[in-house]
Formats: sequence, C-alpha cells, structure tokens
Amino acid sequence: MVEPAQERPRTAVVAGGGGALGSAVVDLLLERGECVAVPYIVDAEAERLRQRHADAVRDGRLRLSEVDVADGDALAAHLDVVAADWGPLWLACSVAGGWTGGVNVEDLDDLSLLDLQLRLNLRTAVVTAREGLRHMGPAGGRVVVVASRTVRYPAAGQAAYTASKAGVIALVETLAQELRGTGRTANAVVPKVIDTPANRQAMPDADHRRWVPPTAIAEVILWLASPAAWPVSGAAVPVYGDS
Repeated sequence: MVEPAQERPRTAVVAGGGGALGSAVVDLLLERGECVAVPYIVDAEAERLRQRHADAVRDGRLRLSEVDVADGDALAAHLDVVAADWGPLWLACSVAGGWTGGVNVEDLDDLSLLDLQLRLNLRTAVVTAREGLRHMGPAGGRVVVVASRTVRYPAAGQAAYTASKAGVIALVETLAQELRGTGRTANAVVPKVIDTPANRQAMPDADHRRWVPPTAIAEVILWLASPAAWPVSGAAVPVYGDS
C-alpha cells in the first residue's frame, strides 16, 4: 500500500478552467496556494480569468495558454513546459466538455454529432488524464474528471452525450485498477444541472434554488484532489444535491 504523500507538488492543470465550473475550481486552487495551468481555446474565458486573477498571473502562479486539450501532442508539449518551470504535476483535472442533444438514435443520420460529443467529453478527459499522469512525480497525484447524472438516468434524445459521459465513468474505473499501488488516484464527479448563467437562460422556468452552484462542486473536486482522499479511487461521486 502506498501511504498518502505528506509533501506533494502544488501544481495543477485544469482543462476547461475558463468555464463556470472550471473557473470555480481555479479560484479555489489559487486561494489554497496552488500553481495552476489553464489550457484554453476560448479567448473570452481566458481573459476573464486573467482579469480576475491578475496578481496570480503576475506572480507566475496562474498560466493561461492557448491549447486544445483534445490534441494529445499539444497538451503534452504544454505540460512539458509547465513541469520544467514548476516541477511535477499533482492534479490533472478536466472539466472541459459540452452538451448537444435533442436527436433520437433513429434520427441520428449525421454521426458527426456523436463524434463531437466524444471529442468534447471523453477525448478531453482521456488526454488530460494520460498527459497528467505522465507528468506526475514519485509523490503521486490525482486525476479528477466530470461525468453526468444522465449516465445513471438516461433521457431521450441524448444518446451521444450520455455515451460520452458513460465513457468518462469507465475511464476512472479502469484507471483505478491501473493506478493501484502508485499513490495516484482517478475519480469523477457526477453533476445533474449546475447553477450557471447559461443553464438559467436555457431553462428559465426551472426551480433554480435546487441546482448546485459551481463552487460547491469545486469543493468536492478539491477534496478528491487532496492527500486526504488517497483511499478513494474509481468513484463516480454524485454532486447533484436534491435537484
């Protein structure tokens, strides 16, 4: 058995760190003294982080780099530079993803919808996990990714999205077996509807009071990323509250 690390690297990569949930994760990591690398493809999201955490950018604790995390070679090159500057990685977190639905399987003539969902949700998680693990050191580390409640309770018209998120759960369950005895763990959080401005706009008549805010989910992610969570690996942790 590998005991939990007492001294660990304080370096994280957060794929999708500019989104609603990702930025909440970045906020907490920076508050707790971590160095955070955020690969991004949306300029506006990166600029919001840059403005909100100007001090961390200036101090070199927040690194924003235009990198497509679905591109394994690009993320590998990015993390090579991060590791050279900051040392081994501790946390590889992917909150990147997206939803496209409303098409039943019988009507799914254009399979590019399936390809898109697999790329956005599963490929990004696999690449982040793979390159994150390759850049971790002997102290161990953590992989945390995001699945969805629809895997447990599927809805009509969401086969492509649900399949991609089911793959995320299979990923962490497989990694848990591969990482046994290494001091590294892999887990997923499983939200339902996150209380974000975009979701409120899309569902204006829903009971928003029952939705879970991004900061609450980010707290769970950071616990899974902590040394204290060393016994937990391969878990799909529900974070949908009573919604």
